[in-house]
Amino acid sequence: MTYQSKPLLRPTGADHATARDTIHGVLLAATETGAKAVGCTGASFVTSSMGIWMEELAELDGRATAKFLNAPATLADPSSSHGKKIAAEKKRRSAVETLFQAVNLDMSVDGDPKH
Repeated sequence: MTYQSKPLLRPTGADHATARDTIHGVLLAATETGAKAVGCTGASFVTSSMGIWMEELAELDGRATAKFLNAPATLADPSSSHGKKIAAEKKRRSAVETLFQAVNLDMSVDGDPKH
């Protein structure tokens, strides 16, 4: 079976809130299940998971992954200026586009990401 790219998730307005709520619920359930399976706190599971996902994304494109992960630090930092936050969001969006393209390219090779 060949890989078929699915549409990118780009909801707006009420659809964005619905998608965010759904994703949040799934992540909470996965955190609870994972933390129990590993025998750790939810916070430990989340931080470990973030490291694993960082490694996975870096295999696709390390530079785009760095840009993608740098943006939340700027956005969350209360000392970041509005201009820095806008620039960080632009870089994040660009990095996400690059990562989406890398995933599609990687998955399109024989329909298997591990080729």
